[in-house]
Amino acid sequence: MIVLGLDTTGKECSAALVSHDKLLAYRRKKIGRGHAEHLGPQVQDILSTANIKPNQIDRIAVCAGPGSFTGLRVALAFAKGLALPHNIPVLGLSGLFVRAMNANPSAQGQIMAAQDVRRKEIFWQIFTNGLATGAPKLSALSDVQSALTDSMDVTGSAADMLSRTAGDDYIDPAILAWLAMDAAPADHPPTPLYHRPPDAKLPGGITPK
Repeated sequence: MIVLGLDTTGKECSAALVSHDKLLAYRRKKIGRGHAEHLGPQVQDILSTANIKPNQIDRIAVCAGPGSFTGLRVALAFAKGLALPHNIPVLGLSGLFVRAMNANPSAQGQIMAAQDVRRKEIFWQIFTNGLATGAPKLSALSDVQSALTDSMDVTGSAADMLSRTAGDDYIDPAILAWLAMDAAPADHPPTPLYHRPPDAKLPGGITPK
């Protein structure tokens, strides 16, 4: 199986092409903004490097969020556009899950994936032996601290807020792609995972439904 992994949820624009036991091609660039302009050429580059045609891709895995409200939709839209003419399944995987599995590849014990989403709030989720123990939550720092135990590891950009060691906080597209190999497409639809509703207002300051 050949899987293409894509992430545009943060400042990184990254893509990877993997098989079951090999990293075929990998590109990662810190750009801040402009994911829509960079992602297409980046994917074209890795396909050329690996000598793979789009119709040879078996799955496309996209980090569905949390992240930039606009950015995370770039990879989702690109993946759907690439997949449609070739009938390729597209899977959306939570960035919290990808971070947890990257930090704890053995899937043993408990780990909290926690993202600093500003406004003194954290978007977080706990995983036990590789499985989520509940849905992702948006909480104040004090509430997350109450859920954290001494034996629990923490990964993500909010680790330092929780007085835990913070590692390199980015989504590895190769890990994302490998995780998608064993995932059921029906359980991972390519839909955005937003940490809070959009701040957009209709004329007159009305909040859209």
